[in-house]
Amino acid sequence: MKKIVLVLVFIMSIVYVNAQNSKVVSAYNYLKPQYNELGKAKEAIDLATKHEKTKLKAKTWYYRGLVYQALYGSKDTAFQNLCENPLEEAKAAFLKAIELDKKGKYKEDIIKSLKIMTLQFVNKGITEFNSKDNKYEEAFKSFQNAVKINELPFIAQIDTMSVFYSAVAADRAKLYDKAIKYYKECAKYKFKGAKVYLYIENIYKEQKDTVNALKTLKEGIAAYPEDNNLLMIELINFYLNSDQSQEALLYLDKAIANDSSNYSFYFAEGTLYDKLEDFENAVKAYSKSIEINPEYFDAQYNMGALYYNKAVKLIDIANEENDNKKYEIKKAAADKVFEQAIPYLEKAHEINPKDMSTMESLKTLYYRMKKMDKFNAIKEEINKVKEQ
Repeated sequence: MKKIVLVLVFIMSIVYVNAQNSKVVSAYNYLKPQYNELGKAKEAIDLATKHEKTKLKAKTWYYRGLVYQALYGSKDTAFQNLCENPLEEAKAAFLKAIELDKKGKYKEDIIKSLKIMTLQFVNKGITEFNSKDNKYEEAFKSFQNAVKINELPFIAQIDTMSVFYSAVAADRAKLYDKAIKYYKECAKYKFKGAKVYLYIENIYKEQKDTVNALKTLKEGIAAYPEDNNLLMIELINFYLNSDQSQEALLYLDKAIANDSSNYSFYFAEGTLYDKLEDFENAVKAYSKSIEINPEYFDAQYNMGALYYNKAVKLIDIANEENDNKKYEIKKAAADKVFEQAIPYLEKAHEINPKDMSTMESLKTLYYRMKKMDKFNAIKEEINKVKEQ
């Protein structure tokens, strides 16, 4: 009698194990297009992944990955709402399956599914990034998932676009340490060129870390000796804003050597020489900028202002002269310099007819040089602009 009981128990245990195994098979079958019963598939595989007899089988977790990946890809909202993060659940399941699959029976199929998943995570991240709610942090997590899947040793691929998207999303989410990490990865693989260094530098500036900001710009310039204009401009502006004129001039010389047709470099050089009160070199630099681009307002205006300000200094010197004859000579010399300012300011006014500083300077000059027709005309233009 005892033998019969033991046999019955053994038979019942086999039936029970088979029932659990059938949950795994059922889950897979429910996935098939002719059934499309994702709700039942999820219910079956959830039970199988919790039961002692099936929870340590690679097949169970592989099928779980397939089920949850299908839930994410479903267009039926009823299925989509069955799980909060189906794609992340699928990823975790596939990785668990790989861990349990000692013989590699499902490895090739799992890798195929994971590669599809990287695209799904990227598309998910793009949707989150572009959402009206600015889901930048969620987007970062999605892009990061794509990156991490590609980094798995059995895939070992570098998708630089996913890395870049991760950096941008982290940047927007103000996750600056992570943004810097992924931007530096982009720099390592020379993805997006010199601009990546500018993105890193902007983060350091946001963090008030001028040491690393400066270091990053110089690293970028060294990495891209033939294509670093944006970095050069940023570095020059850094030195300009921190009153390091000689350093700024040094890098301006390098910038001009790389791109001698860039009028903005000569303009920046002119402003530096102007600041250093080196009149002759300022004139040369502004003249070169204007030669390259005659329609550049800033260069035309600054050149006019350069002559205007020099003339004012000459008038101040003349006013200190007690000898009337010498005064007249010095005043005449100052007027010649005032006269030189007029063409540049007139050109600046032509380029930007509503700039008040230009018009006020011209009004003063026309009156001083007794050009009354022009004085009255510019005065009328000023009044019109003020009325607008």
